Amino acid sequence: MLRLTGLDHIGLKVLSMSRTLDFYQRLGITLLRTSGPNAAGERSAVMQVGNQELNIFSHPAASAAMDNPLGMDHLCLTVDAASVDDVIAGLRQIGIDIVKGPEQRRDGMALFVHDPDGVRVELQLKRASAT
Repeated sequence: MLRLTGLDHIGLKVLSMSRTLDFYQRLGITLLRTSGPNAAGERSAVMQVGNQELNIFSHPAASAAMDNPLGMDHLCLTVDAASVDDVIAGLRQIGIDIVKGPEQRRDGMALFVHDPDGVRVELQLKRASAT
């Protein structure tokens, strides 16, 4: 059985990184770090509100013609497990397919699944339990 322990972060796709950062900073959310632009012009930022993060992604080619160009990119739930193998076994037991991962993260391991409407859900094990 999976033991979810909390909401770690939400990922948003935006048109303007600078306008978005300005908006959330004016609300009082702390900017932790930014990256990019990479070779494709993509930028990202991580902001913190309380114990949760807001991950922001912008791509210069985002347009209404793209599938899901703006809005929520994904949500991330933290999982309490002895290992990533235990999470994989738990997902198999409840009939949920892994669509990506496991992959190493800065602070642990992550797997991705889709909810019934196709929303990406990241399941993350923090380093202390990511063995």
